[in-house]
Amino acid sequence: MDSLSDRLKALGFKRASSLQPEISEKKLSLQDAIQGRIEQNSLGEFVIKEIRYPLDYQHGNVRLTNRIVTETINRAAKLDNPTTLKNLLFIDTETSGLSGGAGTFAFLVGVGKFTEEGFLLQQFLMRDPVEESAMLLHLINSIDQDSGFVSFNGKSFDIPLLQNRLVMNRLSYNLRDLPHLDMLHISRKLWRRKLDSCALKDLEIAILNFERTSEDVPGWMIPDIYFEFLRNGDPVRLREVVYHNAQDIVSLAALFIHVTQMLEQNATNEKITMDDLIAISRVYWEIGSLDTSVRILLSSIGRIRNREHKSMVNAMLGTYYKKSGIRPQALAYWSEAAKNGDVNSAIELAMYYEHTVKDASTALEWCNICLENSRCGNNSTSSRFNSDLQKRMTRLQMKRSRDV
Repeated sequence: MDSLSDRLKALGFKRASSLQPEISEKKLSLQDAIQGRIEQNSLGEFVIKEIRYPLDYQHGNVRLTNRIVTETINRAAKLDNPTTLKNLLFIDTETSGLSGGAGTFAFLVGVGKFTEEGFLLQQFLMRDPVEESAMLLHLINSIDQDSGFVSFNGKSFDIPLLQNRLVMNRLSYNLRDLPHLDMLHISRKLWRRKLDSCALKDLEIAILNFERTSEDVPGWMIPDIYFEFLRNGDPVRLREVVYHNAQDIVSLAALFIHVTQMLEQNATNEKITMDDLIAISRVYWEIGSLDTSVRILLSSIGRIRNREHKSMVNAMLGTYYKKSGIRPQALAYWSEAAKNGDVNSAIELAMYYEHTVKDASTALEWCNICLENSRCGNNSTSSRFNSDLQKRMTRLQMKRSRDV
C-alpha cells in the first residue's frame, strides 16, 4: 500500500523543505528615495542629502549671491558678535511635533551655507530615532568657532529644541552661544504694517514672488508622515518633507539677501516702494541710526502719493526734530502729520500749545483734530489714550473759560 507521503506526491504536493521561499518585494531605502547617502560617525549612522545651488540660481525675484554686506542687517538684529555671509548657517528643522516639549525631536535638520561655488544645502535625516545622537554630533561638528545662525522663528523654536535634544543625548555644546539672526523678527519690523501675516509662506508670495510646486506638503502634516514612515518603512512621502525643508531654507536665504540689499540700497532708487522706504527708515531708527533714517524720509517726501504715507513720514520727522531740539521744524512736520490723520502728532501739538505757549484755545483745536483722527478707520487707540484725551480736553475747556 502506498504511504501517505506517496499519495500526497501523486496529488501534486511537495515537501515543505523542498520549497523555495517566496521572494518578497524589496522596500525602497530612505537614502535611495531622496537621493542621499548614509553618513557614519562614532555615534552611529544617519542619512544625508546634499544640494548645490549655483550663484545665479533664481528663487522668485531674488538671485542668490555671495556678494552681500552684512553690517547693517547685523545691527538691525542687534548682534553682539557680528557675522559675515561666509560664516552664516541657514537652519531649519522638521520635527515630530509642532508644539515643542520634552518629547519632541527633530528628525530632519537642514543647514545651508554660501560657498565660493554657490549655496550648499545639507539635510540630515534619521531613519530611526536611535540615529539622533549621530545626527546631532554631525550637526555640531559642522559648526565653526565663528559661525552664526540665520533662521525663521529659530530663536523661539528650532534652536531651543535642538539644544534640548543635545542635552538629552549628553552632547556638550551650547547652540545659544552662537550669534543668531532671526528673519521673522526683522520681517515684522519691515512689513507688519503692510502685510496681514509675516509667516514665511506669505512672505514668499508677497515679497519674494515665489510659489511652491505640488511637491510641497503642508507643515502640519509632516509629523504624521514621519511616524507613518517609522511604522511601515515606506520613505516615498518623505520626499515631500525633504522638498518642503529645502524650500524653507532656500527661501530663508533669498529673504536674507533681499532684506540685506534693501537696507543697503540708495533711498532714491525708484524701484523701492514707499512702504519699503518707510519700513527701512524705521529699522535704521530702531538701531539708533537716526540721521540715516531721516535722510531716507526726507528723500522720500517728493514720492508721497497718499495720506497715510504723508502722516507716517511727517510724524517721524517731527519726532526727530524734537529730539534734535529744533522746535520750529518739529511743529511744522507734526502739523502736516496731524492734518493727515496722525493722532500722536496732534497730541504733541496740543501739549506744546498748552504748556509752552499757554494757548488753551489752540491746544483744544489740536485735541479736537486728534479726536477726529482717532475715530478714523486707520487709527486704533487704546481706552487709556481716549480717557487721557478726554481729561485733557476737559482741562483745556476750563482753562479757556477762565481766560475769557
